[in-house]
Amino acid sequence: MLGQLRGTSPRAVGPYVTLARIGSGGMGEVFLARPEHLGAGYGPADLVAIKVIRNEVARDAEYLRRFAREAAVAASVTSPYVARLTDSDVTDEPPWLTTEFVVGPTLSQAVGRHGRLPSGALARLGEGMARALVAVHAAGATHRDLKPANVLLAAYGPRLIDFGVARTRTATTLTSTGHMVGTPAYMSPEHIAGGRHVVAASDVFCLASVLAYAATGRDLFGNGPVAAVLYRVAEADALLDGLPDEFQPLITASLAKDPASRPTADELVERFAALRAAHGKEGGGSEAGWPAPVARDIEDEHRDVTALCATGSALLPLPNPATAQEPYAGGPFGAGTLAPHEFPTMGPTPPAPAPHPAPRFRGRLRALAVFAAVAVAGAGVGGYLALRTDDGNGAGAGGGAPAPTTSLTPAQLVARAGVDGSGTVDRSGYVPQFAAQRAPGWKPWQGRLGGARMSCSADTQALVCLLTDGTYEAVSAADGRRLWVSGSASDAQDGPGEAYYGKSGNLLMSGDSLAPQVRGGRALIASDGELQLRDSRTGDVLWQAAPPSGRGEFSAQPLLADDTVIATIEGKNLSETPKGASLRAYDVTDGSTRWDLTLDEGDGPSQAEEGRYAARALIDGVVYAPTPDGLVAVDARRGVVLGRASPATGTGCRTVFSGGGTIQCDDIITAEEPDPSGEKVEIRVERYTPRTLQPVGHYSYLLYQKTTRVDVTVAATDSTYSLARPSDNGEDTGLIILTDLRTGKQRQTLKAPVTGPSVSAPLLADGQAVFADNHALYLAPLDTKSGHLGKPRVIPLPGAPGDRSEAPNDANILVIRDQIRPPQLLMLGGVVHVVFDHGTISSVRLP
Repeated sequence: MLGQLRGTSPRAVGPYVTLARIGSGGMGEVFLARPEHLGAGYGPADLVAIKVIRNEVARDAEYLRRFAREAAVAASVTSPYVARLTDSDVTDEPPWLTTEFVVGPTLSQAVGRHGRLPSGALARLGEGMARALVAVHAAGATHRDLKPANVLLAAYGPRLIDFGVARTRTATTLTSTGHMVGTPAYMSPEHIAGGRHVVAASDVFCLASVLAYAATGRDLFGNGPVAAVLYRVAEADALLDGLPDEFQPLITASLAKDPASRPTADELVERFAALRAAHGKEGGGSEAGWPAPVARDIEDEHRDVTALCATGSALLPLPNPATAQEPYAGGPFGAGTLAPHEFPTMGPTPPAPAPHPAPRFRGRLRALAVFAAVAVAGAGVGGYLALRTDDGNGAGAGGGAPAPTTSLTPAQLVARAGVDGSGTVDRSGYVPQFAAQRAPGWKPWQGRLGGARMSCSADTQALVCLLTDGTYEAVSAADGRRLWVSGSASDAQDGPGEAYYGKSGNLLMSGDSLAPQVRGGRALIASDGELQLRDSRTGDVLWQAAPPSGRGEFSAQPLLADDTVIATIEGKNLSETPKGASLRAYDVTDGSTRWDLTLDEGDGPSQAEEGRYAARALIDGVVYAPTPDGLVAVDARRGVVLGRASPATGTGCRTVFSGGGTIQCDDIITAEEPDPSGEKVEIRVERYTPRTLQPVGHYSYLLYQKTTRVDVTVAATDSTYSLARPSDNGEDTGLIILTDLRTGKQRQTLKAPVTGPSVSAPLLADGQAVFADNHALYLAPLDTKSGHLGKPRVIPLPGAPGDRSEAPNDANILVIRDQIRPPQLLMLGGVVHVVFDHGTISSVRLP
């Protein structure tokens, strides 16, 4: 259970920042903490439990020796059933150590809230704790304080914690004669005889007491005066009423007064495993076999911790309402004047009628999380959860018109989580990283798709990829395991099987050819010419829609908003299908049509212009679609045209993106008279006000100019700068062009450390440009003051394919599968999934 930090609680210990209190005792306190270097973008997997010794105790040299021993013992134990030691410094002031943070209630909390465990869960608990003791004893140590409060029920099994009184076999006793260590109701007879007599078998006795408590809901040796409890432990026979019959012989043997008569931890593992196999999973609970109410507690706690991480702040004590008119500068929210009525109803907390505190705590934590988010947004400090949105279809920070600043809860962040190779649906290439959007249970992983990749998209549940054979495949965002496929290549329409570019340069593809969109647990794909909205994790089809009869086909990647799907429909050139292009909106809940807007009513685009009509970006509830004549802005909910823009010169709006509070598109301008050394080409970026598309100051800026035709496009923008990169193979492909959006002036032309067709375009994430090749990930810090990119940091990617030679192609076609192509970066929740062209995937933490 998480608690607020107190006024006297340390805000930092060693290289860690404290976030909440999670326990205390006579010798010190335990805090939830994060590494100091993770200033933002951290999640539950990054957190640690840090045990800090009280100052008055730290002055005791004998206790410091004991604390140092605790760290040494914990460091020597390796087991998935023991919370591992991650760091320590017993010479610091105050001394501290950290262990991995385990999400889940203690056994005493679980039994106190929901009653005794069923037999299957009891067997799972016994096996896990026996395995923990095997590891402890193999390290030459004894735990000596095994009790319900030191057992955590995690999503994947039990975890043993707290080596506060553990000692190695070779250590001298640190207790005087008659000074007992442990908890009376969960001691063994040897504990009572003194610390020197405690052996490995003593832990077995304690485990039997713990299991009896889990099975019956009561302390095995009762309660009352300490002397009475200790007498029962040493002399009396345990009353095992209520213990399931199949567990009676094993528990009875483990409670033998003679340590030599008890089974070993190894023997317990074997016997509990047999019991668990006999019972299987009971109660419809977690994967670990916990009953459903306990599983819900684990899920609730994980959400609470995720919510705390999403705020980027600690659980701080609220200021005194009597003085709340004064600036509050006691925590990471910074100074700001808040009236008493602006605080959530946090304290004093009124008495609750519930028999236990867990539901009341969860409500309090969520209130704190919301308070922290509102405080961050209101004070303008950090801005971690301050995302721009107005009508529910916004894409978050990174561009577009100024809009009301609101704070999104972790649930809202998850509901809006979705990225592809261009970032979010605002197409800015800027992807803020929120820990709440990390896949639950994520750890670094490597995987492989069933074929070569065309394009991919991801949310917190899955990566969904279109393959070059026209099928879709989804893998888990947490571990890369395959989740579902849309069909097989043999089910595709007649064709060559593999996607290729014909002699004319047109893409020809069997089966499906629209890039997927994934967002908030939904995946939008095309199947046999129809749109399908699926559950991103299970692949279940939620609804599907065909294009209107006689109108053509879906011709571009659809856009998936909170409540709307925007699709582009285009008539085919040189066919009997009526030519023309339109946008069509579907309700995300049931696939019903919300509106239909014709973009072109004539003969449609020429062959050279096919694909130029398309919904390309969705920014603050407005769809932006380039046409051969320019750009159109359409209200995403009503289908009403809000504005149009036509470039002054050039070929029109090629790509659309946001940045610097404007809507931008790039345009190729060719000089009327060729330069003596070749055709002179300019690429300019034109800027418009959102919605109305009126030209703004610095109407356009020069992105690139040269006498040889090189395709340069903007890859990423934030509120101040844009990053562009040549996409063609040539002498300039290693350049990254940095432009100041406020002035339209280029600030830097950076030579990238790698060049060639295997290098991705850069994206922006939390102050750094991120790109990759077939070897490594590159992160270049963006100095917002100087407007320059720093030297990229190189991070090797496990499973990266490395260099290779392209396969030969027919003179008339270019088979995409055989070409060397850049990897695709899917950045979400402080994690980057790097999907390589041949289908291998490397999922790593984003530093």
